Amino acid sequence: MIQQSPAVVTSHERGYGLLELLIATAIGVVVLAVLLRFAVAAHTLTGVQGETMDVQQRLRVAVEAMRHDLELAGAGPTRGPFAGPLNRVFAPIAPARIGVTGADPELSFRPDRVSVMYVPAGGAETRLTADMTSTGSPIVIDGSAPGCRPASACSFAVGADVLIFEAGGVGAAHEVFTVSAVDAANNLLTPSAPLSRPYSAPAQVAEVVRRTYYLDAPGKRLMMYDGARSDVPLVDHVVVLQFAYYGDPRPDSVMPPVPGASSCAYAGTPAVSVLTHLGGDGPKPMAASLLTDGPSCGQPPLRFDADLLRVRRVSITIRVEAESAEFRGRGIGFSSPGVARASTRAVPDLQTTIDVTPPNMTRRILLP
Repeated sequence: MIQQSPAVVTSHERGYGLLELLIATAIGVVVLAVLLRFAVAAHTLTGVQGETMDVQQRLRVAVEAMRHDLELAGAGPTRGPFAGPLNRVFAPIAPARIGVTGADPELSFRPDRVSVMYVPAGGAETRLTADMTSTGSPIVIDGSAPGCRPASACSFAVGADVLIFEAGGVGAAHEVFTVSAVDAANNLLTPSAPLSRPYSAPAQVAEVVRRTYYLDAPGKRLMMYDGARSDVPLVDHVVVLQFAYYGDPRPDSVMPPVPGASSCAYAGTPAVSVLTHLGGDGPKPMAASLLTDGPSCGQPPLRFDADLLRVRRVSITIRVEAESAEFRGRGIGFSSPGVARASTRAVPDLQTTIDVTPPNMTRRILLP
């Protein structure tokens, strides 16, 4: 009988054993965990970087908007005998909301808001050639003044905001109205609402820009009001907005009245300033009490504190937070606590302070 030898089974024919399978699985799980960790870290890093860039961009937009208008604050008419900055008549920077709707009371101080006014470059400007007969009567303007195109009512347009002011020096009457109708043939402008008083020739009229920047604290939004029609949100998740004012310490930095005339900032003959010397030579901080205690200048409803005419620099402090609570942690770096537990997953609030020195507020041009 022929006996057969037992079959010889090689290792590659046996396949994997249970122990080898467990080891391979464990290695695969470890590798997968490492890959997942890297993926989560990359996702988190991408999210943090994106949120950081968003915070920086929103802060940049807010700062540049306010800086732009503050640098132009006080720019006045550029043509004619009464060309010059607006602070020769009234305060073009005010720590309050000024306008048709929701205006703060006269002589108010709100640290989280600022209003500015300026005549834009190339804007329409001229003067009255006849006295207004009533507060609601059309305004007769000089259509042939320098810079005016013939038969154009000096380029004033319906819907334009127009500043009207008397050229009587500091404290003279002024206000802003919106043009509801233009009669180019007769050089007539019709205000959309009656003015506070009838103005007399040669009062000045000029296209004007008004801006109020303020903090909507409940909504965490930087808001801009155009002084007439609308409030527009500019930047979200703004948690701090503060304005500080610095003024020329010298009382005589406010333009004195012409000989024989009076002024809210001067008294006696010869005229002597009634304002307080703030000490030193450079701009000094101006507290709320200084900017609201008088003397009062101007005519209702736009009276203002005479010390506002001394403002030479405005400091803006603004703080912006991450939009999503996912990227906000806890502690002094966060105005609104979030759910981020690790510092690598959190985007702290971003805060900056800038100083703006409006060049038009430093010019002193005497009225003729």
